[in-house]
Amino acid sequence: MTATDIEIRALAEAVVDVLEERGLLPRREESLGRVLNVADVARLLGRSRGWVYEHSAELGAFRYASGPKARIGFDREAIERWKRDRRTRKAATTAAPARGRPRMAAAAAADLIPYEPALCPA
Repeated sequence: MTATDIEIRALAEAVVDVLEERGLLPRREESLGRVLNVADVARLLGRSRGWVYEHSAELGAFRYASGPKARIGFDREAIERWKRDRRTRKAATTAAPARGRPRMAAAAAADLIPYEPALCPA
């Protein structure tokens, strides 16, 4: 490997680490299967099992059988997608608000110079 290859690999590994920290990629050490149970989802999202049951419809849960006590499962990719969407929405809503008056209000309040094309030199 050349120095450039080593640098590229180090950069790629750093990007993966940051994405894992932000929850945008599953951690390499997690060995959960494609279908998750309530406990897996609770651990993955850092929530309680009760919270997972309360939000099961939002998380895309499916029942293994019919009946009131049927076990529910979750698609791992759907849960990862839900996490990404939540993080994206949270980042968009926490963006820094504009300071001062909005542009349109500021322009409307300013004294503007009248413009008459016929009077302007060419």
